[in-house]
Amino acid sequence: MTSSSLLLIFFIGLIEVQYGDAGPPECSSGPDNIMMEIRALKEAMEAREVPKVAFSARTSKDGAYGNLKEDTILTYNAVITNLGNAYNPATGIFAAPVKGLYYFTFFAHGGGEDRIRLVLKKDGAVVVDIHDHPSSADPADNAGNAVFLELEQGNQVYVTILANSAVWADGFATTFSGVLLSKS
Repeated sequence: MTSSSLLLIFFIGLIEVQYGDAGPPECSSGPDNIMMEIRALKEAMEAREVPKVAFSARTSKDGAYGNLKEDTILTYNAVITNLGNAYNPATGIFAAPVKGLYYFTFFAHGGGEDRIRLVLKKDGAVVVDIHDHPSSADPADNAGNAVFLELEQGNQVYVTILANSAVWADGFATTFSGVLLSKS
């Protein structure tokens, strides 16, 4: 039960205790006005509540993925958590359901012979990236980054794999996560 529901039950109980079976005395703040005030208070409290929005997903693409001719949105198609359903595993895009402060992380694993190059974008603009240069002396690489973003409702956040780069897209190492920290 939410705090607003508990508060509403508390106020209704107070009204019943104060007025009993006889009902309220005649005054300018009658039961209709009191109920309007209770509804307004409940709406104000609900507006302050932060919805549960959090997701984590990983790639599940049977081995190495990438070395494409053009930049492509990376779809993290194996969803681990998707509270609020704001992340779409078919498109790889997170759409902010409410205005607020969000926190995002993304990690990648790759073979040492492939370049890793991923960028996190907000509505098409690069915000942060990760990269690792190929090396024959290093058989595997990992990279990661994180960022806080103030988003408006409807802003889209996603990770793009850049052309001619690759990640290991099988297993549990290439991930994308986000969470709403506070509503604005």
